[in-house]
Amino acid sequence: MDLPEEEKQLSQKEKLEKAQKLVSNNEYRNKRGTIMREVSGCLDQLLEKTKNRQQRANTIFSDMYLKLEIAIMILVILLLSICIIVRKLIVVPLVYYNKSIMEGEIFPVIGAAELQKWAETYNKVFKENEETQRLIRRQAEHDAMTDALNRGSFEKLLHMYENGDTPYALILIDVDTFKTVNDMYGHAVGDEILKKVTGLLKKAFRSIDHVCRIGGDEFAIIMVEMTSDLKYTIEEKIKAVNEELGTENENIPAVSLSVGVAFSDRENSGESIFKDADKALYYVKENGRNGCKFY
Repeated sequence: MDLPEEEKQLSQKEKLEKAQKLVSNNEYRNKRGTIMREVSGCLDQLLEKTKNRQQRANTIFSDMYLKLEIAIMILVILLLSICIIVRKLIVVPLVYYNKSIMEGEIFPVIGAAELQKWAETYNKVFKENEETQRLIRRQAEHDAMTDALNRGSFEKLLHMYENGDTPYALILIDVDTFKTVNDMYGHAVGDEILKKVTGLLKKAFRSIDHVCRIGGDEFAIIMVEMTSDLKYTIEEKIKAVNEELGTENENIPAVSLSVGVAFSDRENSGESIFKDADKALYYVKENGRNGCKFY
């Protein structure tokens, strides 16, 4: 700063003394005190404002942190809920569907609406295929005209019982003079005779027995759980069937059956049970027909 002209003329010592007087008088002290108080007040205000701003920042941070925690908790709950829903509506049904496919069963109708619709459609197709397969198997196993088991089924069943432990009787049956009757009355009447014979045999024997048509007018019955000491039951059944066949009705002429029987527990068995039963049948046919012979 520039000094007044008169102060410039002072010596260095005089300037120092004057300066000391200036800083030591009351006016200077008062002004310095005023300045210090104002500076202190300004600092206090600055500190207060800084504190307030810091508190507001802390409050904002705390609110944001709390909101973030709540948002994360909500997100976790939503993810868990989605996992549970997806498992229940999609994963579990698919696991059951896979198990049903492996075990050849229908689908349980569970899960999401789309999967339930899929299951219902699959079950419908499954049942249709099952019914189709059942019909195909039945056609493959049964004689189309009489609905008796066919020759192929008979051979499978006979092989099974020959290699099993269940006692059984093999009954071979011929319709007597069928060719003559068929030629005389026509094939339509002949077919009706075969149907009638089948119906009477099924009626006479048990549901567990197997009535088979193994040729044109040739039938075979595998009678299960049957031993030779019960042969009288077979005689009674064949007698009853022959009595009904011996009566003309519904434009169907009277016919009779020749029957040969062999038991799985027979004595002096031959080469096979079929050949032994066939020998017994041949004996009946050579000795007047219309009867039953046991090997």
